[in-house]
Amino acid sequence: MYSYLAGILSWINLNDNIIQEVKMTKDTYIPINQKPGYINMWHVFHVKTGEEMKACENLTTIANRHNVELDFLVPTTVKFLKKGKQRIKVNKAIFPGYVFANGEMNVKIYNMLKGIPSVYKLLRDRSTFEFLPVPAHEMELLASLMNVYGVIEESVILFEEGEIAVITKGPMASFKGKVVSVNKHKNKLTLAVPFLGEERRVEVGFLFAEPVNPKVDEVDS
Repeated sequence: MYSYLAGILSWINLNDNIIQEVKMTKDTYIPINQKPGYINMWHVFHVKTGEEMKACENLTTIANRHNVELDFLVPTTVKFLKKGKQRIKVNKAIFPGYVFANGEMNVKIYNMLKGIPSVYKLLRDRSTFEFLPVPAHEMELLASLMNVYGVIEESVILFEEGEIAVITKGPMASFKGKVVSVNKHKNKLTLAVPFLGEERRVEVGFLFAEPVNPKVDEVDS
C-alpha cells in the first residue's frame, strides 16, 4: 500500500497539483524529524483530490477540539511558476488525495475523526482492517526532507558538470562520483560512480546529493 514512498527519488518533482501560493521564511527549513517530541509514527487519510488542504484543516480542527495529539499535513514540494512577469513560489501536492497524520492512532481517535467533510477514510489493512501505519523506514527519508509544515523546498545548491558530488541519502549514501550531466528542469543530476571496479551511471535528485566543494546560490528573500 505504501510502495509509493519507495519511489521518492523519481516522483518528487513530477506532480502538477498546485495547492497554494506560499511565502517561505528561514524558520521553515527545519526538517520535521528534528521537531521537539517528534515520533516516527505516521498514518494516512484518503481525502478528496484537490481538497487536501481543506481536509487537513478540518482534521486539525476536530483533533484540537478533542485534545487529540495528532499533527496533520499535506506533503508538498515548492515549485516556481511565472505569473505574468512575476516568478512566484507555489506548493504542489506530492501525494494527491492523501493527508498524513503524525502521532499515535487508536479506535477512539479514529471514531472522533470519522465523517469529516472532504475526508474519505483512514488507510487500513484490507484483510484484518487494522490501522495501517506507514512503515517507519519509508517515512525516515521523507521526514528528513519535509519541513515542519510538510514542505520540501527546492535545492539552492548548484551542480556543475565535471565536479565531484556525494550522494547523501538513500541506499547509496556516501558514494562519490563525477557529475556527468545536470538536468535543472527535473532537478536531477547523473553521477559516474566507481563500483566493483567499473564506472556506473547513477541518477539522483538534487535533494539527495551535495557537491564536495559546494557553490550555493542566493535564496530568494
